[in-house]
Amino acid sequence: MTTSAGDRRVAHVIEAAHAGEAHRRLIAYCRRAVETGAGLHCVSHFGSGVFDFSVDVLEAGDCEDVLGMPCAQAREQYVRVARQLVARHADFDESLTALRSGSLMRMIVEAGGVALHCGRLRAGEHLVGATLHAEQVEAMDRAMSGLVTEIRVRELRLSDEHPGGDHGMAQSRPRLTSGPHFETGPALGTPSQARLFDLWAGAVNAEDLHYLALYKGWSPACAGDAFGDPALGLWFTDITLGTRRALYRDIARRLRADLARLRHALRHIVDAPVERLVLDVEAGALYVHWLGTAPGDFLLGVTFFQDKVHYAENRMREVAEEVRAAG
Repeated sequence: MTTSAGDRRVAHVIEAAHAGEAHRRLIAYCRRAVETGAGLHCVSHFGSGVFDFSVDVLEAGDCEDVLGMPCAQAREQYVRVARQLVARHADFDESLTALRSGSLMRMIVEAGGVALHCGRLRAGEHLVGATLHAEQVEAMDRAMSGLVTEIRVRELRLSDEHPGGDHGMAQSRPRLTSGPHFETGPALGTPSQARLFDLWAGAVNAEDLHYLALYKGWSPACAGDAFGDPALGLWFTDITLGTRRALYRDIARRLRADLARLRHALRHIVDAPVERLVLDVEAGALYVHWLGTAPGDFLLGVTFFQDKVHYAENRMREVAEEVRAAG
C-alpha cells in the first residue's frame, strides 16, 4: 500500500520470489527515487530479462485519476510493459551496432501522456521507470538517469556514462564552420525546398545537432548534416560520410516495424501513437519525433556528443515546431 508520511510518499514494493539481500540494496535506491515526487511513479528491475522487483507510488493522489484501471492491475501492466521494453532495448542495441557509437544505455518512449525510461545498469541488467504525467517527463527522465548513475558508481564501481547529457546551461546558437550537407527526397515538394534548406542550415551544426532528416509517409523528404565539418573529422576515421548517412536511412526504413513493436508493448497501459523515441548510446543519441498522428511523418535527429544530448534534442524540437506549423 502506498501511504503518506507527511509530505513524502511511501512506496509499494513487489519482490520476485528469488529476490535476495543484494536486490534489497537496489530496492532502497529505487524507493528513495520514487518517494521524492520528482515525476517518477514506478521503477522495475530486470536481470537478463527476468523481473526482480518493482517499486511504485501508483496509489498516490496524482496517479489515481489517470491510471484508467484498478491500481493492482496497473502494477501488473506496468511490469509487463517494462519487461517488453527491456526486450526492445536489446533489439535497438543490436541494430545500432553498425554506427560504432557504443552500447545503448538509455531509451525513452513517450506516448499519450505516459513516458518510460529503460536504463542499462550493466550488460543484461536494466531499470525501467515511468511517469503518468506528460508535464513531468523531463523530471522523470533526469531522476532515472540519476538513479542509474548512482547505482553504477556507488554500488557497481562503474563509470558515470552521463546519460541524457548536460542540463541547466543556456543553449547558444550554433557556430557553423562550413555549410551543412543537404539532400532532398521524393516526399519533398518544390515550394518547400528553399524554406526547409534555410531551416536546416540554422539548426544542423558541428556543436550539437549533427544530423537531421524529415520523413513524410515513410518516404525521405530531406536530410542535412554537418559531417563534413573539420570539427567532426575524428568520427569518420573508420567510417565514411556516405556510409553513415546510409545507416541512418536504414534505421528510418526499419522504424515502421520498430514502431509497431513499441506500440504493441505499450498497449497494456496506453492506447495512443508513439510521439517520441530517444536512443541514447555511449557516444551521443538518436532521436525520433513524430510530427502528428500519421506514423510515417517524423524527424530523425542525431548527435555524436554525449554532453550535448539534451541540447541537440532541444534544437530538434525547435525544428519540429516549425515543420508542424508549416503543415
